[in-house]
Amino acid sequence: MPPVRAFFLAALLFAASPLRAAVLREATGLVQVRSAGGDNWRPAGKTPRPLGEGDGVRTGFNAKARLELDGGSVLETAGNAHVSIEVDGPGHTSLNALFGGMRLTASAAGGRSVSVRTPTCVVRARGDRVALRLTVAGGGSTTVEVEQGVAGVEDNRGRALLLSAGQRVDVDLAGVHEATAAPTPVQARRIDFLGMMRRELGFELSRGDDFEAAARESRREEHELGRALSDADGRRVRVEEYVVRPAANRLALVVMNGRGDGLSYFSWDGTFDLALPRNLEPVFAGLAGTAGAPTPWTVTDFATTRSNGREALVEAGSGGHQVDVNGNADPLDDVAGGGMAFRTLFDRYGVYAGGVLKRGFFGAALQTYADKTASTANDPLTGAALAAPLPVVVINTTFPDAASARRATLESYGDGTAITREELSLEFGGGVAPRASYGSPDLNVEERVDFGRTTIRLVMPSAASAVTRQAP
Repeated sequence: MPPVRAFFLAALLFAASPLRAAVLREATGLVQVRSAGGDNWRPAGKTPRPLGEGDGVRTGFNAKARLELDGGSVLETAGNAHVSIEVDGPGHTSLNALFGGMRLTASAAGGRSVSVRTPTCVVRARGDRVALRLTVAGGGSTTVEVEQGVAGVEDNRGRALLLSAGQRVDVDLAGVHEATAAPTPVQARRIDFLGMMRRELGFELSRGDDFEAAARESRREEHELGRALSDADGRRVRVEEYVVRPAANRLALVVMNGRGDGLSYFSWDGTFDLALPRNLEPVFAGLAGTAGAPTPWTVTDFATTRSNGREALVEAGSGGHQVDVNGNADPLDDVAGGGMAFRTLFDRYGVYAGGVLKRGFFGAALQTYADKTASTANDPLTGAALAAPLPVVVINTTFPDAASARRATLESYGDGTAITREELSLEFGGGVAPRASYGSPDLNVEERVDFGRTTIRLVMPSAASAVTRQAP
């Protein structure tokens, strides 16, 4: 074959083949890979293993993975981490970090672009050599620590700052916080060790509606949590569910949705008055309320976040205490069936859309929400004075379709703004279930939230239904 013809044939074959510049160089422990567009996680197998754009890598407890990227950049992940490759090619490398701890060593020399995107921020390498550590926690909260060089951090609201070696910053749905001094290497190793031990002693995973079985199994092996579910329109949604125990008396549920247009997530973080048991089944079962006697564990504080990765609707409550709603003076909150029925009521509560307080209330040892006082001039949780009084709100809840399990809530505010929510019970094969099936604990749920120009769509596994209804 003439040399020129061979050259053009090779160039044509190269252009037609997908770019696979990234390589999984090392995999220690349980390391899994999911191909772009696939639904199943599979063991990484032998290394080195080529990776392409859209491929995901996740690690189990105490596992490690090392990825070599284009231009000499290296990403090292710790245990219980989840990362995917957005772009990896000449002049441009972009990663998507969904969960866990990792370390990036990169060079942005010669106009190269190296960045890591998390649910709450984008971190970009600046300069010839940069070494930094990222930790992505439940709800997308991110901690960035720069060991060497300079990194730029930009939150979802467009606020940005530069971090130099020895600095760290926390970023959450409220935005980027003030930079502080990073821990020393000895302190960092101690923090990593304590985090590893907490995960070993307290990390819990659940799947489906059998929390007890998941709790037993999680002592022996890692669980395949990722799955593809169908939404109300019949479209497939990648759903990943985590139950994490950051402290002995604290429980966090995180549900992530992956669609073609990006990532959305739900998180519920609750603090209890007592340390929780290893088996979480009775804890979850009691969140919706109990008959005859109160639960042994009371939720004292909680924060619920629904986000499309850019904006969020946050509901938070504090001062939780259990009340026999069938025995108080308000007949409107009674539970059918008679007898004692205990639910957790909160003395302080607020709803925040895009970081702005929309409504809230406060009280003292409330026995019924009919006795609450609406917040007007102060934040109900912090007590901070508001820049302007809160507008009047009218809330209407309806079932707009008599044939479908669809509940709609409209919050209309006196300043002309509104928050709309829809909750739909889903058939197993996709689509909306019949009206009689609304609220069934066996069905998955889709939630749709709109405020301003923000739309958040979430498909929630059936096991999360008790948690999603914690708000008053």
